[in-house]
Amino acid sequence: MEGSSSDQKGQNLIHTYRENHTHIHRPTTAEIKEGEEFGSNNQSAEIPQSNTKSQQCSTRDEWLISIDNYTNGTAKKPKIIERIPSILREIESHKKCYDPLVVSIGPYHHGKPELETLEKLKIAFAKQFLRACGDQVSIKQLCAKVEEVASNARECYEEGSTEIYDDESFIRMMFLDGCFVLQFMCILTKTASMNSDKTETVPKEGDPILEMKSYYMAFVWRDMFLLENQIPLLVLKILMKYRFKRIEQETELFRDFFSLVCIMPPQETSYINKVKKFVRKCLTSDLTEQNQEMLKFDDSPHLLDLIRAKLIGPSACEDVIPRSSNYWHSYRSVTELETAGIHFKASKTPHVTDVKFKSHHIFGTLMLPPIMVDDITKPLLLNLVAYEISPHGPSDLRITSYIWLMDSLIDHAEDVKQLRKKGILLNNLGSDEQLAQLFNELANDLVPDPRAYADVKDLIEKHCKNKRQVWIAEWMHNHFSSPWTVLAFLGAIFAIALSLVQTYLAVFPHKSS
Repeated sequence: MEGSSSDQKGQNLIHTYRENHTHIHRPTTAEIKEGEEFGSNNQSAEIPQSNTKSQQCSTRDEWLISIDNYTNGTAKKPKIIERIPSILREIESHKKCYDPLVVSIGPYHHGKPELETLEKLKIAFAKQFLRACGDQVSIKQLCAKVEEVASNARECYEEGSTEIYDDESFIRMMFLDGCFVLQFMCILTKTASMNSDKTETVPKEGDPILEMKSYYMAFVWRDMFLLENQIPLLVLKILMKYRFKRIEQETELFRDFFSLVCIMPPQETSYINKVKKFVRKCLTSDLTEQNQEMLKFDDSPHLLDLIRAKLIGPSACEDVIPRSSNYWHSYRSVTELETAGIHFKASKTPHVTDVKFKSHHIFGTLMLPPIMVDDITKPLLLNLVAYEISPHGPSDLRITSYIWLMDSLIDHAEDVKQLRKKGILLNNLGSDEQLAQLFNELANDLVPDPRAYADVKDLIEKHCKNKRQVWIAEWMHNHFSSPWTVLAFLGAIFAIALSLVQTYLAVFPHKSS
């Protein structure tokens, strides 16, 4: 008993030493029970605080990780064919310009009842396209090639827009739409006849393709350049490899097709320019220009981007804001600028970036690219604007800024008349009033790039602020705007000069020898 009591005392001393040196209180059994009862009664007051903090940390980690994953994910995605921004669809006068009228290309408008007529003709177009490819590829092989890029093509559309299509349905849609687009371009431009060994490229009498009336063909042009009616260019590239023997034929097909549907008027080439071009080709290689065209062809995601590149031009550079510019410019119409001594002239190229201003002391010349306006112009320009302002669109607003510039110059029909006389506007739409209204409607709710045409706007502003130049120009405009006025003025000067000579001879008669 004494040993056991001594051992117990030693353990108590050790226990007391640990408590005094570690400052850790070890609760008794009674204290533990009391704590459990207290915790059960006050669980709602203490435990949720720790849970709330952990939940907050977990939520924060989740959205921080989501930001990191989103940034990394979007960098790897291909260029997207997006839908029309809602801010543009809300404009009442523009609603009909974004939806196809006769044919659907891609998944966004596929299956609509009003587009069923041409949907049936796509099979005939695919058969005609396959026949033009010759014996080098079968329909199964061609479809297998489309299947290889189908997953990448699916990623080109907005997330969730292709979920209703299984793999087989999506491949079928890409195959038929791709064949339809290319064969329609070939028939329209007759580029198919370039291959002399393929005699069945042009449709003959009785061919199902001839069921498409000319009435529909004009609307197909329109529908092929809608933002929501695009097919990835990578699908067209796969099909073109078996349609043409040379890469130059692919480039020529698109160039000829754009020349038919583009708003740029045909260029009139003089004999001297033809000689210069021939000499330039003889002295320098033309590979650089071809490489530039193919580079843009490879970088473009769809047809709408290609036609935008053609409108902008190959030598488009970033607009530089002059140091003296303060972003504030007083916009004036064509008639107001002509009164201030600024005349208008068509640029040498039809590119929207070819806008220049030249000062000639008292007068100035504003050069604008010529543009052909018809029924397709409005939907084409509006879809180009929608493409520019979309999140994955181009980094600049060149087409938007061009529309804004033209709207600032055109207020009334008289402004259109003056530009039409100078060869800047080719009106195939209707009256001058209709064309003026068109540009005014196009610019509704648009915000241009402040850098666009900054140097031109700055020079115009300087010219209009020069009171001496403007006063002389206005005086000449008011008194010599008509050629008959000029002739009358010259006649008056001649009469005054003749009268002075007669008076001089009367006062100082000539003495004979």
